Amino acid sequence: MTAASPAPGAGAVSRTDNTLSDATVHGPTVQAGSISGGVHFHHTPLGPPTPWQVRPVPASFTDRAEDLESLTAWIRSRSPYVRVVAVHGAPGVGKSTLAQRLLDELRDEYPGGQLYVDLRGYDRAGPARLDEALGQLLRSLYGGDLPSGEEERAAWWRSVTAERSHRPVAVLVDNAVHAEQVRALLPGGREHLLVVTSRMPLADLGRDGARHHHLQPFSPAAAQQYLAAVAGEQRVGDDRRAAHAIASLGAGLPLSLALVGTVLATHPDRSLAELATALTHRRQQALTSPHGLTPLGVAMHSSLNEAYWGLPRPSARVFRSMGHLFLNDVDTAVTAAVCGLAREEAEAQLAALADAGLLITLREDAARGVVYGFHDEVRAYARQRAAAEATDGELDEQTRRALDFYLATITAAEYLLTPTHRRLARDYRFEPASPAPFTGKDGAAAWLHAQSENLLPAVRAAAAAGLPRTCWQLVHALWAYLRLVHDHTIWFEAHQLGLAAARECGDRLAEQEMLNTWGVGLRGDTKFEAAVERFEQVLQIARADGDRRGEAQALHEIGATYLAAERLDAARGPLEDGRALRHALGAEATDPHEQRTFARAVALSDTALGQVAIGLGDADGAISRLASARRTLVEIQDAFDAARALAWLGRAHAAAGDQEAAEREGRQAVAECTATRSPRWTARSLELLGRTFQEAGQGALARRVFEQSLELYASVNSRDAERVRRQLHAVS
Repeated sequence: MTAASPAPGAGAVSRTDNTLSDATVHGPTVQAGSISGGVHFHHTPLGPPTPWQVRPVPASFTDRAEDLESLTAWIRSRSPYVRVVAVHGAPGVGKSTLAQRLLDELRDEYPGGQLYVDLRGYDRAGPARLDEALGQLLRSLYGGDLPSGEEERAAWWRSVTAERSHRPVAVLVDNAVHAEQVRALLPGGREHLLVVTSRMPLADLGRDGARHHHLQPFSPAAAQQYLAAVAGEQRVGDDRRAAHAIASLGAGLPLSLALVGTVLATHPDRSLAELATALTHRRQQALTSPHGLTPLGVAMHSSLNEAYWGLPRPSARVFRSMGHLFLNDVDTAVTAAVCGLAREEAEAQLAALADAGLLITLREDAARGVVYGFHDEVRAYARQRAAAEATDGELDEQTRRALDFYLATITAAEYLLTPTHRRLARDYRFEPASPAPFTGKDGAAAWLHAQSENLLPAVRAAAAAGLPRTCWQLVHALWAYLRLVHDHTIWFEAHQLGLAAARECGDRLAEQEMLNTWGVGLRGDTKFEAAVERFEQVLQIARADGDRRGEAQALHEIGATYLAAERLDAARGPLEDGRALRHALGAEATDPHEQRTFARAVALSDTALGQVAIGLGDADGAISRLASARRTLVEIQDAFDAARALAWLGRAHAAAGDQEAAEREGRQAVAECTATRSPRWTARSLELLGRTFQEAGQGALARRVFEQSLELYASVNSRDAERVRRQLHAVS
């Protein structure tokens, strides 16, 4: 797809994930109906589900009536254009909370949902990349493959949202630092709303028609009202003088006041006067801080100090341990692994930190349990405390414990989801004592999806920590996740880091695996020349090291890449050579599992060679290849690949002029692909059957089948959808 190509969106259908053999599939769920006389199937209508990602407004929300009234009036006056509201103000002043309350007020006016992305512009670990942010937004509305590159993703995002102007969406973008970041995230079409928060004015957004809104700290009266909301009206009313002093020391910052209010709520016997005295002392300490704090920063630091030093020491350790890590969010399992706690204790400590106002409860996830996050100011404070209090080597150990947790858990998912992926060594220093927090393929896939914002940061953290073996092993284990999401931006960065790490270790087999799976990703992103280059490097390494299995795989992948690029003459030789080597390895194998593995590999080579033969006009050769592949795949019970072979066998019979066999096998392939819950291959088998009908002069039936294929492809891959769209237009 080029930047100007239409993107999928309008015809999306509900998404599911499934794994069959070594082929992970994802997308819409379909059920086969009658396949006689025509082709019919039924599907559930819309998906992914409407996203409502913005967190609920806290019950303690106070004041801001004038801000809300002004902004809602402006938004409603701007129809039909995309509205942009840019809220700026000091850290902790409540920008995100105001934005949440604004979107809650307008919820019914944006039925397409509410999307959220944090650009992390003030995080010491570095801001989110725009291609990552765009990928996160796209996955919220679209369940198919994602292109690589910021420009193409931005164009796709605009296309997806333009097709949803009848169901406009609201987008909250937190922690931006410059206007160009926001401009790349602007929805296409009309009627949508984007609200962005930043510490400084994003003045250049004015040319995009943005409404700039400077959010001020609370007035003294509003500050006391807020303090009463979080600490209790009776308590505040009993000592107005002390309440006034606390509100003043909080500088009108809701986050600062929330922290001290939580201190009061968790210590019901503590007087407001005592807390005011303690905060005054904290203020004097903050004024001499080496961090060069602003007056508002002094207020925030004072409140954080009071909240932190009031924690039990085990809770304080968990706070700083988890706060300094590479993670974007945390849960019980990783906390237990990093801090050496039983899961029950880790769960209790995280809940205590949330009660203290030092963690934000983000969501409750079926795969991970309760997921927590840090306000950016609180995370920065946690990192300061970690650096100040850690013993020698403690922070490095905690990073390694976190990385070992992710390596072990991603590997457990890999073994379940991609059982024929070549298994390589895993080196742990702190192998987790607890088992993976899932059982079965569905649980593994769900966990990977739920951890999506932490997986690439783990690879980056391993590289930055000088742990090359951990780095490439993480990338190798991520194969299962990459096959699930087809996010080529993550794919390419992870493999770039993994390849460098494998070479640093001098591990030739790891280098070979990094190159091979990088090439698969490049082929999926239609970067065929770069993919062949990677596979040829694999071939050189495998031949030099006498790795015949790796050599056979590289030959097959080179041929498959030329086939995908429609260079049939170039594809045939490598595929033939790879097949011959796979056949020889299978004949030599004595282990039943190895025999089955190589039998399947030979059948996959025959399936590809059958496609080459069809393209080169050798119908009889294609039938021979594909019929053999089909028999083998049925025998070893690989239902997914057997269905694929059958779809191509139908096309081979069509090329040979046997229309009856072509239609019969084509219909059966649609039914089998549907039964394997593979929307991609249900769409592909429908497309191939449509060609058979078209060549037979059955234009009405061909049109109907192409339309069904196109509807499925719209939620899976825009390039495939465009190909079917062209075929549909050509039907007479």
